[in-house]
Amino acid sequence: MKAITTIFSFFILIQIEAAKAEGNATDHVEELELENEVKLPLVVKTTFHMHLEGSLLEDTCLIKPFQPDTLDMCNYNTSNPLVIIIHGWTMNGKMEEWVFKLASALKTRLEHLNVLIIDWRPLAFQPYPTAAKNARQVGLDVANLLMWLEETMQLSMDKVHLIGYSLGAHAAGFAGSHFPKAKKLGRITGLDPAGPNFEGVPAPDRLSPDDAKFVDAIHTFAKSSIGIAVGIRQTVGHADFYPNGGYFQPGCHMTDIYNNVYQYGLEGVPKTIKCAHQRAIHLFIDSLLKQDQEMIAYRCRDDRAFDQGLCLDCRKDRCNTLGYDVRKVHTGGNSKGLYLKTGPQTPFKVYHYQIKILVMNLIERVKDSVSIALTGSEGESQYFPITLSLEHPENKTYSSLVAVGSMLGELRAVRLRWTGKEDWSSWWRRVTTMMSRGGGANETELIVSKIRLKCGESQEKKWFCGQTAAVTHLKPSQEHEFARCQHASKKKRSSRHLQETIRGQQLAKPSHRIKTDQFETD
Repeated sequence: MKAITTIFSFFILIQIEAAKAEGNATDHVEELELENEVKLPLVVKTTFHMHLEGSLLEDTCLIKPFQPDTLDMCNYNTSNPLVIIIHGWTMNGKMEEWVFKLASALKTRLEHLNVLIIDWRPLAFQPYPTAAKNARQVGLDVANLLMWLEETMQLSMDKVHLIGYSLGAHAAGFAGSHFPKAKKLGRITGLDPAGPNFEGVPAPDRLSPDDAKFVDAIHTFAKSSIGIAVGIRQTVGHADFYPNGGYFQPGCHMTDIYNNVYQYGLEGVPKTIKCAHQRAIHLFIDSLLKQDQEMIAYRCRDDRAFDQGLCLDCRKDRCNTLGYDVRKVHTGGNSKGLYLKTGPQTPFKVYHYQIKILVMNLIERVKDSVSIALTGSEGESQYFPITLSLEHPENKTYSSLVAVGSMLGELRAVRLRWTGKEDWSSWWRRVTTMMSRGGGANETELIVSKIRLKCGESQEKKWFCGQTAAVTHLKPSQEHEFARCQHASKKKRSSRHLQETIRGQQLAKPSHRIKTDQFETD
């Protein structure tokens, strides 16, 4: 409990300092501007390092603005595009390893590329609210560097890509804001842009779509199950990705805080937090090095709708590729984010499947009581618990989402079972009780007409039917397999035919009409 208390105290302190900073925001800005006018130390505290190879800052080559000879010394190639990496707030004053991993991944993927690493640790190794204010100065420093390269090396701003992490993402945005519309930077990527002091503020005071011709952001710690938010939740770009809803990430566990504190002392607290916060970095690195493992995200109104399996459509630019190979499409001011699931470790790619089940007698949504397994030509999945969310009340269509960690190939069968996690009295209330002709109650059962699967990555839809009858009666603790429907390419039975089948088995009331062609659509 001491570790948990420490982490809450840590973030409460940040929020208190942030509140104080907001209360004195005007005075602080005036002081910063005054210091810039009188003595220019803040400007020179940001340094620029050409990454050639290696994993230490000492392995880089220092480029000094307005000194062209340093460009020659560092082998700066004027014909190559330029990528600038901007780190975020630091609690220990150290340059973190991910900076060099990202730089190396960029060089491995692209080869002919200039990669600069911005070192603004003297400004970042401050109380968080102060470091957040200093991000503006860093943005100005980067803008001045780019303007100098444009003037002396004829660098086109179209060939500039800024990649900023946490506070560095907003620093990148501030850099881009210094360029007029005709000379906007080509691209800015925000890796889990910082939330405190930036959530909900006007666009000029944070990273926004106005800062470059294309702005993409990956949100991985915008909120957690215990209420801590390190990254920003709102959309800040033309394409905003929310892996796993933008919450705490798979493979990152708050329970690890105990082991980390035991092993690293108080530094174990930020180490635990960084797992989810820095996941955005590692997802981007994966996109550079694992081109055959593209991670596809889907536009959706929120993570809840995505988890219900309602948003696996790629029509009209409704899906996009996370990371370096993102398609630079503008959605006309659509503020909806792009959602996807990922695995707990590299490669992070998973395959998304939309599950639609036509259940004849379920009257409420049931959580974690039904499981599904998929079998394909290249393997089969484990059982996944699914939440049956009512999509179309009139035709009893329930939908859900399943993320599978490996390629299954062409789907051939679906297995459905009750897991028995809820007691049967609960199920009795949730499932319509059918009466036999003799007046006695039948055993509780789930009555499934058919199942449709849609793969998000391929956009293919497959229909699966019971093997022996028009409907399948699934009882508690039972498992049933559904095979590919024989006439999958044709429209299924008409509403009238299916209704007659159900009525003949006394499984539905006459008033419950089934609209099968509505079930056919997304």
